[in-house]
Amino acid sequence: MNSQSCIYEGDVWHRRFDPQHEFRYRIFMLYIDLEEVPDLFRKYWFWSALYPNIAWFRRADHVGTHREPLSETIRQLVERETGSRPEGPIRLLTQLRYFGFLIN
Repeated sequence: MNSQSCIYEGDVWHRRFDPQHEFRYRIFMLYIDLEEVPDLFRKYWFWSALYPNIAWFRRADHVGTHREPLSETIRQLVERETGSRPEGPIRLLTQLRYFGFLIN
């Protein structure tokens, strides 16, 4: 299977003029095809979607019940709000939970 998930990296830059303040730092985010989540991290020791790990995609951190796949929850949400059910892949640009901490 050819994975559609990937890691994006870039810079965050902030500048304020009164009082004068500026900073810039590197950041990365995961772009995850939600259908790939069950198998995506299996070959990496410190990444997981099944249990706590250094980097953890925790289903309960996202909208809806953790008993339902996130992609199905999103399809239902979009259909409820727009009247149209999306077809095709559902992808998420996100941060994982790192060392037990969630950054939103």
